[in-house]
Amino acid sequence: MKTFYQSIALFLLFAVTVNAQEVTKEATKEQDTKEVVASTQDVSSETAKDLVPVVRFGDGLKVKLGGFFRAEYYVDSREIVGACDDLFGFFPEDKVYDKDGEDLNDVVRQNFSTQATRFTATVDGPKLGKANSKAYVEFDFSGGNAVNVRLRQAWAKLTWQKSELLLGKAWSPFSDIPFTYVAGLHTGIPFRPFNRGDQIRYTYKPADRLSVVLAGLYQTEHKSVLEGSSNGDIRQNPTPEFHLQLRYTSPTFSAGILGEFKSVKPATKVTNSEGEVFKTDEKVNSYALGYYAQYVSGLLGIRAGGLYGQNLSEYFQQGGYAVKSIDAKTGKRTYSASKVTSYWLNLSYGKRWAPSFFAGYSKNLGFEDDILAGGDFFGRWQNVDQIFRLSPSLKFSHKQWTIQGEIDYDVVAYGTVDYADHGKVKDTHNVSGVRGLIATTFFF
Repeated sequence: MKTFYQSIALFLLFAVTVNAQEVTKEATKEQDTKEVVASTQDVSSETAKDLVPVVRFGDGLKVKLGGFFRAEYYVDSREIVGACDDLFGFFPEDKVYDKDGEDLNDVVRQNFSTQATRFTATVDGPKLGKANSKAYVEFDFSGGNAVNVRLRQAWAKLTWQKSELLLGKAWSPFSDIPFTYVAGLHTGIPFRPFNRGDQIRYTYKPADRLSVVLAGLYQTEHKSVLEGSSNGDIRQNPTPEFHLQLRYTSPTFSAGILGEFKSVKPATKVTNSEGEVFKTDEKVNSYALGYYAQYVSGLLGIRAGGLYGQNLSEYFQQGGYAVKSIDAKTGKRTYSASKVTSYWLNLSYGKRWAPSFFAGYSKNLGFEDDILAGGDFFGRWQNVDQIFRLSPSLKFSHKQWTIQGEIDYDVVAYGTVDYADHGKVKDTHNVSGVRGLIATTFFF
């Protein structure tokens, strides 16, 4: 880490040196004006980055460094299902009893962490023909103890009057919808889709407020679960994920209809009962449909969304796919994709003091076909029937600081998988849990 910070310091020193003779009087005047604004107005998390001075690398090239420091404390009423060292808390673990009938997961857990601290760099480049060019790089430290520094986004963009082309790692088009106003890093998982990946995305605007999005996405950070023979290498997939979307945007209201199709190849080889190895090309084809709507006017914000889809584990949704048959001679397997539907609603009000409320619901709909009893499952939370969350929060903003408090109340229905009825979950019992969170963020 010492080497990393030394590199950042050398980069900043070089930028300042190069620009000592390039910064114009207009740029200086602009910065003075921003400093006055900073001293007289509060800055929300959405506008704090505008106060960071721009670094200019000669004609047509500007670099803007930004990011935030985040420190958070959370406490869970019991063991949870989560990610990134449980900074992303999803829902409580099922009850597991010891010999005396005590619940082993009935343990209060707490943590204090600064791993979510983030750095960004935005580069405004020269024109390429009639297109404006821009690049963006973002990384943080919340990849978990085994990963630590993580590249979140790295993309370049060309923008014309009525179209836009994006290349690189960014939010999946299915996840690139209004973010929820919650304090937790989960942003609404497992109700709101969450995924980033390398992609080629083209956006065309046939009218001022209407846009059509076409994209091909490769699973690079968040991936579908594969068979052991594939070593988790998603590059064996025959095609990228295809996205087609229609979006409407106005100053106060936006909405979109989202569609996705993907084809996953779980394995490239199989082994039969005799230990003989055979090549396999079996695929799992699936689709998903989603929607969102957002209304923001004055201090009021209303956001909502939902989806129906198959095999969406890479979006932190319930399900995946499971084995439905095995060829006795070769060991080749066929698969069936799961189905899930989820909905979320988010309300917020205010600026300096801003209370908000989040509600989410997710339902496991089983699989397209009957699946083998006890057969392999590739995905998330096969024995979960439904998940429900209520989450009130409060945010205080002052200049470039925010302080947030939040309570997540989750109820999850665990049960047994009925293999004779499309793998639906039956005989459920509810397990509830509470997470309390306090987080402070300094934007720069």
